[in-house]
Amino acid sequence: MTSEERREARYQRRQAKRAANRQKRCDGLGPVEEIFSYRDMFKYGKKCCNGVRWKQSVQNYEMHLFSGTAKRRRLVLEQKWKPMKCSHFILRERGKIRPIDAPHVTDRQVHKTLCNNVLVPLYSPSMIYHNGASQKGKGLHWHFEELKEQLRWHYRHYGRQGGVLLMDLKRFFPSAPHKTIYQRHQKLIPSPHLRWLADTIIQHSPCPTPGRGMPLGVEPSQQEMVALPSKVDNWLKCQMRMKIADHYMDDYVLVHPDIEWLKKLAHEMVRRFAAIGIPVNQRKCQIVPLTKPFKFCKATFRLQETGKVIVNGCRDGMKRARRKLKYFRREVDAGRRAIEEVKQYMTCQLGYYKKYNDHGRVLRLSRLCYALFGDIMGGKPCIKLPKTGPASA
Repeated sequence: MTSEERREARYQRRQAKRAANRQKRCDGLGPVEEIFSYRDMFKYGKKCCNGVRWKQSVQNYEMHLFSGTAKRRRLVLEQKWKPMKCSHFILRERGKIRPIDAPHVTDRQVHKTLCNNVLVPLYSPSMIYHNGASQKGKGLHWHFEELKEQLRWHYRHYGRQGGVLLMDLKRFFPSAPHKTIYQRHQKLIPSPHLRWLADTIIQHSPCPTPGRGMPLGVEPSQQEMVALPSKVDNWLKCQMRMKIADHYMDDYVLVHPDIEWLKKLAHEMVRRFAAIGIPVNQRKCQIVPLTKPFKFCKATFRLQETGKVIVNGCRDGMKRARRKLKYFRREVDAGRRAIEEVKQYMTCQLGYYKKYNDHGRVLRLSRLCYALFGDIMGGKPCIKLPKTGPASA
């Protein structure tokens, strides 16, 4: 047997072992009757009502939840279930337009059961640890803490040598290829019944481009898109041996002591993303030396000469907060807003900046609020008074 034949035999044994593990995970979920049990569907159906019980449609849904759950469960088990039409609306977030397609609350019950009982258990083993979006026990600030710890590790080994590769995937949700998602279903969901349900949600998703796009606002879309770049993630971690290679949804951050090597890696990543149908926003891709600050997910990271990592919140948010406080002052004077709304807004803003190294911004914002509205936050901020000389005394 030649070396090529032995290499191929080892590869086939690894592939067979991985396929057996995937089948074992799917069998561990149990039959479809247990996955979509009445108890689980009723539990997730109640959770769908949290925060939206003021809607008439949700009130009608919860009123008939007992019988409606049995009806939807029967349709899923008989493979006759089809999602209803989504409600389409537009959100403008800091000047950026986001089209939202919200599913009907009855479909959300099936979506939530599928995500928690099928997609999360089957997708999680193939995802890297430092992929913190839309996962239980993780999140944005968890991701920030992990990145801070990784930067400190890099400083202990290499100092501030090297740079940071920042990469952004272009139109991540609208440009998602359905063909790649179906291939993932074929590979990671061995059960034909569960694969039919996951494919049905993709087929009936409202997409402006045929065969492309996942709607914002649908829970299975979040799980599908979080796991979609896992092929590139595992290539970075396993084959390229990247110690610091994280991504939060469509934002990537990679740290390496060799900047020239990072440039070659960026070109290869763009090629691999294009191979699976995900375009890269090359205008936003950049390599920043570790001696300079860099931005990741609206936060600014600084690795100082002592090895300390400083993280600051969004600077533009501070400007908006100051403008909005002055606007609230005019609204309160005109009697169109209550002082309680200002207090709630200040609580949110201070809570945001207190999670970062932004004590100065917290003080400045508190002083402005005190100057405009008085002591509404329950404590007079520290305001420095001008120094007085002997003549004024």
